[in-house]
Amino acid sequence: MEILMNDSELIAAARAFAIERHAGKFRLNRAREPYAVHVIEVGMLVQASGGSAEEIAAGFLHDTLEDTETTILEIRMRFGDVVAQIVDGLTDPKGFYGMPTLARKTLQAARVRGESDSVKRCKNADGTSNMRSCAVDPPIKWNRQKCLDYAEGARLVAIECAEVNAFLDEEFRKAHAEALALIGRRFPAVE
Repeated sequence: MEILMNDSELIAAARAFAIERHAGKFRLNRAREPYAVHVIEVGMLVQASGGSAEEIAAGFLHDTLEDTETTILEIRMRFGDVVAQIVDGLTDPKGFYGMPTLARKTLQAARVRGESDSVKRCKNADGTSNMRSCAVDPPIKWNRQKCLDYAEGARLVAIECAEVNAFLDEEFRKAHAEALALIGRRFPAVE
């Protein structure tokens, strides 16, 4: 399906839609940060990396299928086939839900290996945003091991996304290193 919007309109519409659909949703961290902050950061990272309008739109929309009642058909009808294909590639299959963190992230890494460079660009931006959040204010119920498992799983996903975009590779590397350092300070190892 072809959507009759120019690039700026597509990006603005995707951003507004993602913010509206995530209204009232908050991260489970101490700050209870509105979830829309994450989807905006992902879209902005994709944009900063030189992503196409469709990739930027998908960056904003990447969590709408998992976190809201939005369907892939609705994404396709509003934003076109290319955006829908990217968002679909970023969305975990239902079987991934409820799995232990490292197992889920390992499956995500295997899945993203066969995806397009557009999906990998957005997935790397998503991982970078999540690592930044994990470093600064992880979910309050996460312990040291869950944080470490998440960081290791995110690293596995980033490996599969490597070399699509040098800017995102470096941003992920910095966020991952900072997260590991802060996890170590926040949760000192028990001897």
